[in-house]
Amino acid sequence: MAISSFRHTRYLLLGLLLLGAGALAAAGFLAAQEPYTVYDGETAVVVSGNYATVQEVIAAAGLLLRPEDVVIPPLDAPASPGTPIQLRRARAVTLRLEAGGTRAMWTQAITLGQFLDEMGVDTQRATQIFADRVQIPYAALYQVPLPREVEVGRFLTVTIQDGGEQRVLRTAAQTVGAALAEAGLMLYAADGVQPPLGSWLEPGMTIQVRRSMPLVIQVDGRIMHTRSHHTNTLDVLAEAGIGLIGEDYALPGPDTPLRPNDTVSVIRVTENFRLVDQPIPFQTVWQATDTLDLDQRAVISYGQPGILRQRVRVRYENGAEVSQTLDGEWVARAPVNEVIGYGTRITIGVVDTPQGPREYWRVVRMRVTSYTAATSGKSPGDPGYGITASGRRAGYGIVAADRSIVPFRSHVYVPGYGVAFVGDTGGGVRGRWIDLGYDENNFVSWSGYVDVYYLTPVPAPENINYLLPTHLP
Repeated sequence: MAISSFRHTRYLLLGLLLLGAGALAAAGFLAAQEPYTVYDGETAVVVSGNYATVQEVIAAAGLLLRPEDVVIPPLDAPASPGTPIQLRRARAVTLRLEAGGTRAMWTQAITLGQFLDEMGVDTQRATQIFADRVQIPYAALYQVPLPREVEVGRFLTVTIQDGGEQRVLRTAAQTVGAALAEAGLMLYAADGVQPPLGSWLEPGMTIQVRRSMPLVIQVDGRIMHTRSHHTNTLDVLAEAGIGLIGEDYALPGPDTPLRPNDTVSVIRVTENFRLVDQPIPFQTVWQATDTLDLDQRAVISYGQPGILRQRVRVRYENGAEVSQTLDGEWVARAPVNEVIGYGTRITIGVVDTPQGPREYWRVVRMRVTSYTAATSGKSPGDPGYGITASGRRAGYGIVAADRSIVPFRSHVYVPGYGVAFVGDTGGGVRGRWIDLGYDENNFVSWSGYVDVYYLTPVPAPENINYLLPTHLP
């Protein structure tokens, strides 16, 4: 019994080892598979594997294509897991022609007009066109989205609205007048037709015959009662012999159809002008002067604002002020610039340092921090690790500063730190800021502000920034 139990245990352990090896192999196989994403419209299909072309990915996704479908990138393009594949499906449209029967078409067209052009269907102004059983005007073909069903014929169906009576007319006539004549409609002098008689017929057009109606006109303090078949305010006023001068207008406006017994109000518009003065700020101009010490500033001459004179148009409607509009402007008095002098006179001083007295030509208050090669943003394996902008190795005695503030490759003295060489710039060191270098084994953390002494020799004048920023970082 003991031998049998031992054999059973040995076989069980061997089976577990085989199962573990199989699981590791399967995990390695799955890890080798790359995910590819195919967007079929707004649906995302993800497949895994290794494929050479876009066509292979689409085949693996089980997606069928029509010749009219668009694939981005193209089918023969290399497949990349990081590049999504977009399928833009062609849409099915049923096309019915009066003389050509019914066909099922596939297209990438966006509008009805584009589809008809693609199918080579010749449409004229009088051609009858339906999109999903809705009649479409000729002028709107390229504004109508692609429908599911398109019907095209060479005839028109129009509606004639005569007061409370309505007639539907199927006609081959070209104009509104010809259609009314074909319908046998009698017109009188006071009647109006909209659209006008000479207008081209459009599919689905409604022709309205308007009979005269009573209206009231308020103008220049008077009230007039009249009749007109027009529904447009401007036409009613013209018929009544009332003119609109300049900016005059009428209410309701010409875009609002009139109804029987409406009142048309004429608004008389007049204008006047007034002058308004606005100040023009003066500019500040900086001027170098050797009468002031370096980093000193003084006002040489004071500025004076100018005057911008504006002409304002004032609008009155029926005698009441309603608005003001800028009509023009000019400089009535030019501003006088303020001139501030900045010193260029350099005075040499002496400062005691641990290395003895040193001459300096400038002292600037700066923000102070400290760094080592390890905190410079580069890893130890980087070829530039520990190398400063000057080529020297980072460490004690090398400081980083903004080139526009402290001359590069010059020497400075920082109390509490010592004499240092400006050999680094630092990606984040901008403005009045100095970053003190240290070796790893003697690092001292600095923060706050410190006076920095610029040691002689004095740079050439063209290398001196005489206008340092006044603010500290």
